[in-house]
Amino acid sequence: MKEKNGRIRLLLVDDEMDFLTSTTKALKRREFDVTPARYGATALKILEQEPFDIAVLDVKMPGMDGDELFREMKQRWPSIPVIMLTGHGTVEQAFQTSREGVFDYLSKPCDIEKLEQVARKAVAANKHAKTSGRLRSIDEKIRLLIVDDEKELTQSLSVTLSRRGMRVTTADNGAEALKTIGRQLFDVVLLDVKMPKIDGVTLLYLIKQTQPSCEVILFTGHASTSIAVEGVKRGAFDLLVKPQDPEALVGKILAAYESSRSRAAEAGREQIDGLMETHKY
Repeated sequence: MKEKNGRIRLLLVDDEMDFLTSTTKALKRREFDVTPARYGATALKILEQEPFDIAVLDVKMPGMDGDELFREMKQRWPSIPVIMLTGHGTVEQAFQTSREGVFDYLSKPCDIEKLEQVARKAVAANKHAKTSGRLRSIDEKIRLLIVDDEKELTQSLSVTLSRRGMRVTTADNGAEALKTIGRQLFDVVLLDVKMPKIDGVTLLYLIKQTQPSCEVILFTGHASTSIAVEGVKRGAFDLLVKPQDPEALVGKILAAYESSRSRAAEAGREQIDGLMETHKY
């Protein structure tokens, strides 16, 4: 995503009209292209029509609040970094949204200099992640396993992701996936939740037992709270709803790959430390 004339395109969502007006003016003076919106539903309509480099969301809003809007954006526009603003936040709320991908959490009243600094930092970090991720995906060939009993979908995704420089293997069911996992190492598994005999959540657990550094993205046509909670408990990296925009899916796989690399590196360090401890004399 390129900035328009070098200016960061920022979506500002807040139902307090005075704050919305004053902050929009202040950010425009700092060379941001700001689009204001008073409500979450309005923001979604704007997002469907215009690209943005970053979004700044108030938590407390009537109708769709900031948390709900963030989660909707995460599903539909996962590459847009988000900053949350609130005067009524809790530690638990901030922890949860940060874990889900919020870049930062700022209290109101918000210092405009601080907001500018964090917004620029978020956009720069997002650009770096995209650039380095694309280069690594081409150079190192992400080892990806797709497990789904919908053969047409599996074949389509395999072609699309192979063109992005990934080394793709497919399996039509859980039993076939387990045999494949036993023979090959993978960085990321894209795993359908609803499959006959061995369901995706059970298979997730078995994959983690066999290859703990591998990250698993659950893929479902019918997301639910129970599936999400169980997936997190069993170590899922993310839960995505079908269908997914190809570029958004690539972004998720790259993020999972980075996490997988970190896990593998940490496991390697622990193994070396253990060997050194064993051979002390």
